[in-house]
Amino acid sequence: MSSHKKEAKHQEPTIEEQPSTEVSGEELGDVVAADLEALYQEIQQLTSERDEAKEQVLRALADLQNYQRDFQNFRKRNQQEMATFRLMATEQFVTELLPVLDNFERTISHLDAGATVETLIGGIKAVERQLRTALETQSVRRIQSVGEPFDPELHEALGTEATDEVPEDTVTVEIEPGYKMGEKVIRPARVKVAKRP
Repeated sequence: MSSHKKEAKHQEPTIEEQPSTEVSGEELGDVVAADLEALYQEIQQLTSERDEAKEQVLRALADLQNYQRDFQNFRKRNQQEMATFRLMATEQFVTELLPVLDNFERTISHLDAGATVETLIGGIKAVERQLRTALETQSVRRIQSVGEPFDPELHEALGTEATDEVPEDTVTVEIEPGYKMGEKVIRPARVKVAKRP
């Protein structure tokens, strides 16, 4: 009997029963349904944001197309206005030149009619003055060259002339006159430049 009591003392302790953590099918269904609802709401929000972004891109593209169309129209209008302005400026200049042409034709008629050399020279000089005046109305001025220091902005050197009468690099001969319109050189003067002998 005593040995039986000893065995009873050495018995393994019994494991206490744990509370059950099993979820019922109904509770699991509720959790899954809640997760699915949250996912559905998130998908709806992302879809809405995507659609809104797509609309913004389409509006931006439409605006860009409108700006391009407006710019092309502006450029066409500007080109037309510039063409009209050039035509008007040319017309004004031609109007200034027509009297010069008339006087030149009169001079030729006098030559055909047997006018004297002195009369012809006087007529040609008058036509030249009239032509210069017409050019001056368009701000066209002859570039001063002979005796001036060589300036590559105003002159084109076609050669040199050996001399010690003027400082080196002074224009000594004008082969062809140059002209400016306002401050812009429209044709440089073609010249010869002094060099030391």
